[in-house]
Amino acid sequence: MNRESSNYLPTFENIWHSQKWPQLSGFAREVCRLLIIVVFLTAGTWVVYFTGGTGYAYPYVILLPVLLSAVWFGLPGAVLSSITAGLLLGPWMPLDVSTGTYQSTENWLARIAFFLLIGVFSAGLFESLRQANQRRVQALEIDHKTGLWTQAALTRDIERLFRRAGQDRSSSSAILLVRMQDLWEILQSMGADTAEQVVKDLAERISQNIKIPHQVYRFSKSELAILFSVVSKEEVSAQEEVGSIFEVAQRVGEEETIVKGISLRVQIVAGSYLIRENDQNPEIVINRAGTGLSVAIENNVPYRRYDPMFDQKTAERVQLIARVRDGLANQEFQLFYQPKICMQSGQHVGSEALLRWFDHENRMVMPGLFMPKVESTTLIDPVTRFVIARACENIKSQNLMPVSVNFAINNLMNLSLINDLGRLVSSYGVSPESLEIEITEGALIQDPEQAREAVGSLRDQGFKVSLDDFGTGYSSFQYLTHLPLSGLKIDRAFVSNLEVSAEARTIMESMISMTKALKLEVTVEGIETEQQRKIVTDLGADLAQGFHYSRPLPLPEYQQWARDH
Repeated sequence: MNRESSNYLPTFENIWHSQKWPQLSGFAREVCRLLIIVVFLTAGTWVVYFTGGTGYAYPYVILLPVLLSAVWFGLPGAVLSSITAGLLLGPWMPLDVSTGTYQSTENWLARIAFFLLIGVFSAGLFESLRQANQRRVQALEIDHKTGLWTQAALTRDIERLFRRAGQDRSSSSAILLVRMQDLWEILQSMGADTAEQVVKDLAERISQNIKIPHQVYRFSKSELAILFSVVSKEEVSAQEEVGSIFEVAQRVGEEETIVKGISLRVQIVAGSYLIRENDQNPEIVINRAGTGLSVAIENNVPYRRYDPMFDQKTAERVQLIARVRDGLANQEFQLFYQPKICMQSGQHVGSEALLRWFDHENRMVMPGLFMPKVESTTLIDPVTRFVIARACENIKSQNLMPVSVNFAINNLMNLSLINDLGRLVSSYGVSPESLEIEITEGALIQDPEQAREAVGSLRDQGFKVSLDDFGTGYSSFQYLTHLPLSGLKIDRAFVSNLEVSAEARTIMESMISMTKALKLEVTVEGIETEQQRKIVTDLGADLAQGFHYSRPLPLPEYQQWARDH
């Protein structure tokens, strides 16, 4: 895109403020520069005169205003200043003040010519440097693939907002950070050029649909930033204005667009921040919008505006994650077990091992506070190895029935763990048949081929492998037919309405039938009532677990429950 011809991305100067103050400010600046040059010309003239005239060494001090004119006013200023300086040291300036001797005409004309040469050369040099700097800034602030302003330009414009905040309080501003969730898939399947075209097209259409002063930026490969003015001074109304800009971006993303003859839609998720009068740091402003975006992604919602509580929760979570290794070393983690029941016989046939953390004050740290972050970092490896080791120890020492443990996406992508799992389990004297691995659907969509190889390796080593939370992710029938799974676990979301909804029962029946057709074992989780148990039993489920049978229990209580049942 040609920045000069772009009509949907107006310059920051045009969109934000009236031109009256910038023109006045520029005029005042030019007047100040002109006065400085006049002062230097005058001072230089007096220095030459009071040091004896042009026949001595000091006449060249008057080159200083010539150089300043070249810097500030370019070639015209340099020429005018050179001629003026030459004339000031020309026919009316004595060659020798003490004797009253004046210069010849050739002398002062030659000096003017020399000053002109210096001025023109300096103007050319400074203009060359100025253009080189402009090219550098342009390369830094404009994305050459899409023609959009970059993150550097966003930082620059927020700094300008801060400088002008005290001059114009008629409106405030806000930033919306927009992520294109499926851009990576477009990049992988259709190539970089198509992905860049999608970004460019989305930015154009968002800008065309926003009716208030704004600017669109290419914040990162898959993110756009929108900086825009907010008229309302009342907090609720201002936040509604910000939310309306997100609605525009979301609607545009959902609209069908044709790129290289292919119909595409883009899934949008965003975070926002309403800039305050006391904000002074552009990075903090941008980070707060980014925090809103991160919270939206983490909570699987399309939009979140920044809340100061996010920072506190993030800080607490960072501190919590930092304590995970210490918690492992200090034996603060333990396994709870939730029984699994055979639907046909009603007998207890195994359990799922669930990790629980009791801190140094013996207070339980809820899994939702640390596990999502742990699963996305390298900490998941030692945590998973701990779970496997403790489960194997309990199976061996307490003669437990088969136990299932959860594998995160990073576990499934960890070939070292996958290939060593059989040896690791055998080192505790436990057979692979006693341990079932539950994987998530996210692993299938991230790298289907590696997921297939990992599941195949686990099955070859003798482990049962089931797909956890089935129905909530992206699995397709095609994926399932190519994976050597042993079972599926239907998510609790499909259980809650079974008693009151015929549609829910139909969906459950279809899922169980499909699983049976694949010759996989069906487990239904989240059973909380007797009626739910009866429905899934009649529909053909193999196993079930849920609070109807038991909540997750520490080992001694689980063993007592098993003896009682």
